[in-house]
Amino acid sequence: MIRNKMYLLTHTIAITIMLLSLPVFAENSSDKIDSVIQSKISLQEARAGFKTKIVNPNIYDEQPPIPPKDIFSLVYYPAKDGKMSAYLTPDPKDGEKHPAVIWISGGFGGQGGDFWSPAPRSNDQTGSAFRKAGLILMLPSFRGESGNPGYDEMFYGEIDDLEQARQFLATQPYVDPNRIYLAGHSTGGTRVLLASELLTGFRAIFSFGGVSDVKKWWGNNDLSFFSFDTTDAKEFKLRSPGYFIESIKTPTFYFEGEQDFNKDFDALASIAQNKNIPFHVNMIKGGNHFTIIYPITELISQKIINDTGEKTNITFTQEDIAKIENSL
Repeated sequence: MIRNKMYLLTHTIAITIMLLSLPVFAENSSDKIDSVIQSKISLQEARAGFKTKIVNPNIYDEQPPIPPKDIFSLVYYPAKDGKMSAYLTPDPKDGEKHPAVIWISGGFGGQGGDFWSPAPRSNDQTGSAFRKAGLILMLPSFRGESGNPGYDEMFYGEIDDLEQARQFLATQPYVDPNRIYLAGHSTGGTRVLLASELLTGFRAIFSFGGVSDVKKWWGNNDLSFFSFDTTDAKEFKLRSPGYFIESIKTPTFYFEGEQDFNKDFDALASIAQNKNIPFHVNMIKGGNHFTIIYPITELISQKIINDTGEKTNITFTQEDIAKIENSL
Protein backbone atom coordinates (compact mmCIF):
# COMPACT_ATOMS: atom_id res chain seq x y z
CA MET A 1 0.00 0.00 0.00
CA ILE A 2 1.16 3.55 -0.67
CA ARG A 3 -0.07 5.31 2.45
CA ASN A 4 0.46 5.18 6.18
CA LYS A 5 -1.69 3.39 8.77
CA MET A 6 -4.40 6.04 8.43
CA TYR A 7 -4.62 5.16 4.76
CA LEU A 8 -5.22 1.51 5.60
CA LEU A 9 -7.82 2.40 8.22
CA THR A 10 -9.82 4.70 5.98
CA HIS A 11 -9.86 2.22 3.14
CA THR A 12 -11.07 -0.59 5.36
CA ILE A 13 -13.90 1.60 6.58
CA ALA A 14 -14.61 3.00 3.13
CA ILE A 15 -15.07 -0.38 1.48
CA THR A 16 -17.51 -1.46 4.20
CA ILE A 17 -19.55 1.72 4.01
CA MET A 18 -19.58 1.99 0.25
CA LEU A 19 -21.46 -1.32 0.07
CA LEU A 20 -24.37 0.38 1.80
CA SER A 21 -27.10 2.46 0.22
CA LEU A 22 -26.43 6.17 0.69
CA PRO A 23 -29.77 8.05 0.56
CA VAL A 24 -29.51 11.82 0.53
CA PHE A 25 -31.41 14.02 2.98
CA ALA A 26 -33.71 16.91 2.06
CA GLU A 27 -33.48 20.58 2.90
CA ASN A 28 -35.99 23.38 2.53
CA SER A 29 -33.67 25.22 0.14
CA SER A 30 -33.39 22.36 -2.39
CA ASP A 31 -35.42 20.59 -5.02
CA LYS A 32 -35.85 16.81 -5.09
CA ILE A 33 -35.12 15.26 -8.49
CA ASP A 34 -34.97 11.51 -9.10
CA SER A 35 -34.53 10.83 -5.37
CA VAL A 36 -31.33 12.90 -5.12
CA ILE A 37 -31.36 16.40 -3.63
CA GLN A 38 -29.86 19.16 -5.76
CA SER A 39 -28.88 22.53 -4.38
CA LYS A 40 -30.62 25.54 -5.91
CA ILE A 41 -27.29 27.38 -5.95
CA SER A 42 -23.88 26.37 -7.25
CA LEU A 43 -21.14 24.99 -5.03
CA GLN A 44 -19.15 28.16 -5.62
CA GLU A 45 -22.08 30.28 -4.43
CA ALA A 46 -22.71 27.97 -1.47
CA ARG A 47 -19.08 28.30 -0.35
CA ALA A 48 -18.98 32.08 -0.75
CA GLY A 49 -18.60 33.73 2.64
CA PHE A 50 -18.44 30.37 4.45
CA LYS A 51 -15.40 29.60 6.58
CA THR A 52 -14.92 26.00 7.59
CA LYS A 53 -14.33 25.44 11.31
CA ILE A 54 -11.46 23.06 12.07
CA VAL A 55 -11.94 21.73 15.60
CA ASN A 56 -9.93 18.50 15.57
CA PRO A 57 -6.95 18.95 13.25
CA ASN A 58 -5.23 15.81 12.06
CA ILE A 59 -1.44 16.07 12.16
CA TYR A 60 0.34 14.62 9.14
CA ASP A 61 3.91 15.78 9.65
CA GLU A 62 5.67 12.93 7.84
CA GLN A 63 7.84 14.45 5.12
CA PRO A 64 7.44 13.03 1.59
CA PRO A 65 10.06 10.42 0.68
CA ILE A 66 12.62 11.38 -1.94
CA PRO A 67 11.70 9.71 -5.27
CA PRO A 68 14.03 8.25 -7.90
CA LYS A 69 15.19 11.19 -10.07
CA ASP A 70 14.36 9.46 -13.34
CA ILE A 71 10.70 8.94 -12.30
CA PHE A 72 9.73 11.99 -10.22
CA SER A 73 11.08 15.29 -8.97
CA LEU A 74 10.00 16.46 -5.52
CA VAL A 75 8.70 19.99 -6.14
CA TYR A 76 6.80 22.62 -4.18
CA TYR A 77 3.93 24.68 -5.54
CA PRO A 78 2.75 27.96 -3.97
CA ALA A 79 -0.66 27.98 -2.24
CA LYS A 80 -2.52 30.21 0.19
CA ASP A 81 -0.97 28.68 3.32
CA GLY A 82 2.52 28.30 1.87
CA LYS A 83 4.45 25.86 -0.28
CA MET A 84 2.91 22.40 -0.81
CA SER A 85 4.91 19.34 -1.86
CA ALA A 86 4.21 17.34 -5.00
CA TYR A 87 5.81 14.68 -7.14
CA LEU A 88 6.21 15.67 -10.77
CA THR A 89 7.48 13.86 -13.85
CA PRO A 90 10.79 15.49 -14.83
CA ASP A 91 11.26 17.37 -18.09
CA PRO A 92 11.81 14.80 -20.87
CA LYS A 93 14.09 17.36 -22.61
CA ASP A 94 12.57 16.80 -26.04
CA GLY A 95 11.48 20.39 -26.64
CA GLU A 96 7.81 19.40 -26.76
CA LYS A 97 4.81 20.45 -24.68
CA HIS A 98 3.08 17.37 -23.31
CA PRO A 99 -0.39 16.65 -21.92
CA ALA A 100 -0.40 16.24 -18.15
CA VAL A 101 -2.48 14.52 -15.48
CA ILE A 102 -2.89 15.44 -11.84
CA TRP A 103 -3.60 12.24 -9.90
CA ILE A 104 -5.01 12.23 -6.36
CA SER A 105 -4.83 8.86 -4.63
CA GLY A 106 -7.07 7.67 -1.81
CA GLY A 107 -6.71 7.96 1.94
CA PHE A 108 -5.65 11.03 3.91
CA GLY A 109 -2.32 12.53 4.90
CA GLY A 110 -0.49 13.20 1.63
CA GLN A 111 2.49 11.33 0.23
CA GLY A 112 2.98 8.77 2.97
CA GLY A 113 4.76 6.13 0.94
CA ASP A 114 6.12 4.82 -2.34
CA PHE A 115 4.41 5.94 -5.56
CA TRP A 116 7.13 4.68 -7.92
CA SER A 117 7.65 0.97 -7.20
CA PRO A 118 5.63 -1.54 -9.25
CA ALA A 119 2.15 -2.27 -7.88
CA PRO A 120 -0.14 -5.18 -8.78
CA ARG A 121 -2.48 -4.57 -11.70
CA SER A 122 -5.38 -5.56 -9.45
CA ASN A 123 -4.66 -2.66 -7.06
CA ASP A 124 -2.41 0.01 -8.51
CA GLN A 125 -3.24 3.26 -6.73
CA THR A 126 -0.11 5.11 -7.90
CA GLY A 127 -1.39 6.48 -11.21
CA SER A 128 1.52 4.72 -12.92
CA ALA A 129 -0.40 4.01 -16.13
CA PHE A 130 -0.32 7.71 -16.97
CA ARG A 131 3.45 8.09 -16.75
CA LYS A 132 4.04 4.73 -18.47
CA ALA A 133 2.06 6.08 -21.41
CA GLY A 134 4.40 9.06 -21.63
CA LEU A 135 2.11 11.63 -20.01
CA ILE A 136 3.40 14.15 -17.50
CA LEU A 137 2.15 13.15 -14.04
CA MET A 138 1.77 15.33 -10.96
CA LEU A 139 0.91 13.94 -7.51
CA PRO A 140 0.18 16.89 -5.23
CA SER A 141 -0.29 17.01 -1.48
CA PHE A 142 -2.41 19.69 0.14
CA ARG A 143 -2.66 21.88 3.24
CA GLY A 144 -1.91 20.03 6.46
CA GLU A 145 -0.57 16.95 4.63
CA SER A 146 3.00 15.66 4.26
CA GLY A 147 4.31 18.27 6.69
CA ASN A 148 2.73 21.12 4.68
CA PRO A 149 1.57 24.34 6.38
CA GLY A 150 -2.08 24.79 7.30
CA TYR A 151 -4.64 22.25 8.50
CA ASP A 152 -6.09 19.25 6.73
CA GLU A 153 -9.67 20.29 5.94
CA MET A 154 -10.85 16.95 4.49
CA PHE A 155 -12.67 17.77 1.21
CA TYR A 156 -12.74 21.56 1.53
CA GLY A 157 -9.72 23.88 1.37
CA GLU A 158 -7.60 21.37 -0.55
CA ILE A 159 -9.77 22.03 -3.61
CA ASP A 160 -8.40 25.60 -3.60
CA ASP A 161 -4.88 24.16 -3.29
CA LEU A 162 -5.61 21.89 -6.23
CA GLU A 163 -6.27 24.91 -8.44
CA GLN A 164 -2.91 26.33 -7.37
CA ALA A 165 -1.29 23.00 -8.26
CA ARG A 166 -2.88 23.16 -11.72
CA GLN A 167 -1.64 26.70 -12.28
CA PHE A 168 1.88 25.67 -11.20
CA LEU A 169 1.79 22.70 -13.57
CA ALA A 170 0.58 24.91 -16.44
CA THR A 171 3.73 27.07 -16.11
CA GLN A 172 6.13 24.17 -16.62
CA PRO A 173 7.83 24.62 -20.00
CA TYR A 174 7.28 21.00 -21.04
CA VAL A 175 3.53 20.94 -20.21
CA ASP A 176 0.74 21.91 -22.59
CA PRO A 177 -1.37 24.24 -20.39
CA ASN A 178 -4.47 23.54 -22.48
CA ARG A 179 -4.25 19.78 -21.95
CA ILE A 180 -4.17 19.30 -18.19
CA TYR A 181 -6.45 16.56 -16.85
CA LEU A 182 -7.52 15.59 -13.34
CA ALA A 183 -8.11 12.10 -11.96
CA GLY A 184 -8.48 10.62 -8.49
CA HIS A 185 -9.45 7.48 -6.61
CA SER A 186 -11.56 6.93 -3.47
CA THR A 187 -11.18 10.02 -1.26
CA GLY A 188 -9.24 11.44 -4.19
CA GLY A 189 -12.22 10.59 -6.37
CA THR A 190 -14.44 12.66 -4.08
CA ARG A 191 -11.98 15.54 -4.21
CA VAL A 192 -11.96 15.56 -8.01
CA LEU A 193 -15.77 15.54 -8.11
CA LEU A 194 -15.76 18.64 -5.91
CA ALA A 195 -13.12 20.14 -8.20
CA SER A 196 -15.34 19.48 -11.21
CA GLU A 197 -17.99 21.62 -9.52
CA LEU A 198 -15.65 24.46 -8.55
CA LEU A 199 -12.82 24.64 -11.08
CA THR A 200 -12.83 25.19 -14.83
CA GLY A 201 -9.18 24.92 -15.90
CA PHE A 202 -9.03 21.15 -16.44
CA ARG A 203 -9.71 19.70 -19.89
CA ALA A 204 -11.49 16.61 -18.52
CA ILE A 205 -11.92 15.02 -15.09
CA PHE A 206 -12.07 11.36 -14.01
CA SER A 207 -13.35 10.13 -10.64
CA PHE A 208 -12.81 6.56 -9.46
CA GLY A 209 -15.13 5.61 -6.62
CA GLY A 210 -15.76 9.06 -5.18
CA VAL A 211 -18.81 9.42 -2.94
CA SER A 212 -21.96 11.51 -3.26
CA ASP A 213 -22.58 12.36 0.40
CA VAL A 214 -19.68 12.36 2.87
CA LYS A 215 -21.84 12.02 5.98
CA LYS A 216 -23.86 9.10 4.62
CA TRP A 217 -20.65 7.48 3.37
CA TRP A 218 -19.17 7.64 6.87
CA GLY A 219 -22.34 6.16 8.37
CA ASN A 220 -22.30 5.39 12.10
CA ASN A 221 -18.53 5.47 12.45
CA ASP A 222 -16.86 7.81 14.94
CA LEU A 223 -17.31 11.37 13.66
CA SER A 224 -14.35 12.55 15.72
CA PHE A 225 -12.17 11.26 12.88
CA PHE A 226 -13.15 14.34 10.87
CA SER A 227 -11.17 17.51 11.44
CA PHE A 228 -14.11 19.89 10.93
CA ASP A 229 -17.16 20.78 13.05
CA THR A 230 -19.43 17.77 12.53
CA THR A 231 -22.32 19.41 14.41
CA ASP A 232 -22.82 21.80 11.47
CA ALA A 233 -24.77 20.14 8.64
CA LYS A 234 -23.46 22.70 6.16
CA GLU A 235 -19.89 21.53 6.78
CA PHE A 236 -20.89 18.10 5.44
CA LYS A 237 -23.02 19.44 2.61
CA LEU A 238 -20.25 21.60 1.17
CA ARG A 239 -18.00 18.52 1.11
CA SER A 240 -20.60 16.33 -0.64
CA PRO A 241 -20.52 16.59 -4.44
CA GLY A 242 -23.87 14.83 -4.96
CA TYR A 243 -25.73 18.02 -4.05
CA PHE A 244 -24.00 20.12 -6.69
CA ILE A 245 -23.88 18.05 -9.89
CA GLU A 246 -25.54 20.91 -11.75
CA SER A 247 -22.38 22.99 -11.07
CA ILE A 248 -20.29 20.79 -13.38
CA LYS A 249 -19.08 22.51 -16.56
CA THR A 250 -16.03 20.39 -17.43
CA PRO A 251 -16.55 16.91 -18.98
CA THR A 252 -16.45 14.60 -15.95
CA PHE A 253 -16.46 10.80 -15.96
CA TYR A 254 -17.25 8.63 -12.95
CA PHE A 255 -16.23 4.96 -12.61
CA GLU A 256 -16.85 2.39 -9.91
CA GLY A 257 -16.74 -1.37 -9.76
CA GLU A 258 -20.05 -3.22 -9.56
CA GLN A 259 -19.23 -4.65 -6.13
CA ASP A 260 -18.95 -1.17 -4.57
CA PHE A 261 -21.21 0.91 -6.83
CA ASN A 262 -23.63 3.23 -5.07
CA LYS A 263 -27.00 3.74 -6.71
CA ASP A 264 -26.97 7.46 -5.90
CA PHE A 265 -24.86 7.73 -9.01
CA ASP A 266 -27.59 6.22 -11.18
CA ALA A 267 -29.86 9.05 -10.04
CA LEU A 268 -27.12 11.63 -10.56
CA ALA A 269 -26.51 10.29 -14.07
CA SER A 270 -30.22 10.68 -14.80
CA ILE A 271 -30.16 14.29 -13.63
CA ALA A 272 -27.08 14.96 -15.77
CA GLN A 273 -28.70 13.44 -18.84
CA ASN A 274 -31.98 15.32 -18.36
CA LYS A 275 -30.22 18.67 -17.82
CA ASN A 276 -27.43 18.22 -20.36
CA ILE A 277 -24.71 18.30 -17.69
CA PRO A 278 -21.35 16.84 -18.85
CA PHE A 279 -21.28 14.17 -16.14
CA HIS A 280 -21.12 10.52 -17.18
CA VAL A 281 -21.40 7.49 -14.89
CA ASN A 282 -19.97 4.04 -15.64
CA MET A 283 -20.45 0.95 -13.48
CA ILE A 284 -17.86 -1.72 -14.27
CA LYS A 285 -19.38 -5.19 -14.05
CA GLY A 286 -17.26 -7.72 -12.20
CA GLY A 287 -15.02 -4.99 -10.77
CA ASN A 288 -14.50 -3.55 -7.33
CA HIS A 289 -13.15 -0.33 -5.83
CA PHE A 290 -9.55 -1.29 -6.66
CA THR A 291 -9.45 -3.68 -9.61
CA ILE A 292 -10.86 -1.09 -12.01
CA ILE A 293 -8.13 1.52 -11.48
CA TYR A 294 -5.30 0.29 -13.67
CA PRO A 295 -7.22 -0.87 -16.76
CA ILE A 296 -9.26 2.34 -16.84
CA THR A 297 -6.25 4.61 -16.35
CA GLU A 298 -4.55 2.73 -19.19
CA LEU A 299 -7.55 3.45 -21.41
CA ILE A 300 -7.77 7.09 -20.31
CA SER A 301 -4.07 7.53 -21.09
CA GLN A 302 -4.61 6.51 -24.71
CA LYS A 303 -7.65 8.74 -25.02
CA ILE A 304 -5.63 11.69 -23.68
CA ILE A 305 -2.84 11.04 -26.19
CA ASN A 306 -5.42 11.16 -29.00
CA ASP A 307 -7.25 14.18 -27.54
CA THR A 308 -5.54 16.85 -29.63
CA GLY A 309 -8.36 19.09 -30.86
CA GLU A 310 -9.37 22.51 -29.65
CA LYS A 311 -11.81 20.90 -27.21
CA THR A 312 -11.72 17.45 -25.65
CA ASN A 313 -13.03 14.56 -27.72
CA ILE A 314 -12.91 12.04 -24.88
CA THR A 315 -15.89 9.70 -24.57
CA PHE A 316 -16.36 6.14 -23.32
CA THR A 317 -18.36 3.79 -25.50
CA GLN A 318 -20.11 0.58 -24.48
CA GLU A 319 -17.28 -1.23 -26.28
CA ASP A 320 -14.72 0.59 -24.14
CA ILE A 321 -16.51 -0.43 -20.95
CA ALA A 322 -16.92 -4.02 -22.16
CA LYS A 323 -13.15 -4.23 -22.82
CA ILE A 324 -12.45 -3.10 -19.30
CA GLU A 325 -14.88 -5.64 -17.87
CA ASN A 326 -13.38 -8.45 -19.94
CA SER A 327 -9.87 -7.55 -18.73
CA LEU A 328 -10.67 -7.96 -15.03
